[in-house]
Amino acid sequence: MLRTCEPAPQDSLQDSGATEEAMPEEVVMVVAYCYLIPTLVSINIFTNLLNVVILSSLGRRQQRPQQQGQATTFRYLLWLAITDVVVSLFLVVALSHLERSDLPYGWAFYYAHMEIPILNALTSGSAYIMVGLSVDRFVAVCYPRRYCGISAPRLANIRIGLSLLVPVLLYIPHGFSQKVICNTQGSGWTYDGAEMDSDIKWFVWEVMVELFHRLIPASLLLFLNLRIICTFRKLMMRRKYITSKKEERDGKAQQEQHLVYMLVAIVTTFLLSNLPAAVLALIDRAGSAHGPPAVEVFRAVANSLEAFGSSLNFVLYFCFVPDVRQEMLRLLQGVQGGARGVLKHAKTSYVCSDSITNDRSSKETECEEI
Repeated sequence: MLRTCEPAPQDSLQDSGATEEAMPEEVVMVVAYCYLIPTLVSINIFTNLLNVVILSSLGRRQQRPQQQGQATTFRYLLWLAITDVVVSLFLVVALSHLERSDLPYGWAFYYAHMEIPILNALTSGSAYIMVGLSVDRFVAVCYPRRYCGISAPRLANIRIGLSLLVPVLLYIPHGFSQKVICNTQGSGWTYDGAEMDSDIKWFVWEVMVELFHRLIPASLLLFLNLRIICTFRKLMMRRKYITSKKEERDGKAQQEQHLVYMLVAIVTTFLLSNLPAAVLALIDRAGSAHGPPAVEVFRAVANSLEAFGSSLNFVLYFCFVPDVRQEMLRLLQGVQGGARGVLKHAKTSYVCSDSITNDRSSKETECEEI
């Protein structure tokens, strides 16, 4: 059913025509939301799609039992990349309407009831996927005998599924935290905080959700990776005194070392890019309305850091995982070979058609001479 919204009386619109000079915080927001964040989101989509292609190919190659640890790690990283792609696509939808004071009812309904639960559930899911990857590496490094006895790929599927399902259940109540209202300065629709937004119980629930969204995963990531680093350093010291099967052990140790370094780099990037967003979620109580200038500037910085953090994963994979570099080189060679094949086929087709044309013209000339 089409919903209509009557414009406000003219008296209420008298002050709306007044022009104001752009404040510094408005300039920061325009630069962030019109130029910086769209650029980062575009880079994020491209790099994570490339991650999906490379990690899918690597996951299919790592099928031998002795490669179980690497295959499981690539599975976590694959779903992390898929989640980041989906987040970036919904960010494109969020950036499509920067001015939300005069919206069609459908867009106002989406931004009021669906945008926050979807985006927060996906970003929380990516955080818990990294926690699952850290748990997997923690067991593999600190308790290697137990890791060999468990079914790591099956546990990876369970952890990834729960990482994506639990945040959805956690953010369902946020779909009712705002309501669609009629715009008082036009005929469109906008949205604002519902009555529950001012309730102390709702504030406590938001704090708990934010703890489970970012702070608890960040604490788990910090604790697990510190244990991984300490244990891995001890293992490296022990392996120096082992002489049997030295080359094989050195190769395996080098692979484990690259995976550990990559995991530490991913976690460090996650902490630096997501902690400002966690602080923002706890101090921002403005709902859909604009808060103080300092809060809006901090919001723009936090959102930019969050978009920048997930776009760095491809660089980290490329730097710390030799298999990713080799697979990317293989893909580039395949693309180059395919392009050469297309050009060669086109050239051959052109030569054949040209020769056929020449044959026809020579026959016509002979007929004329006769």
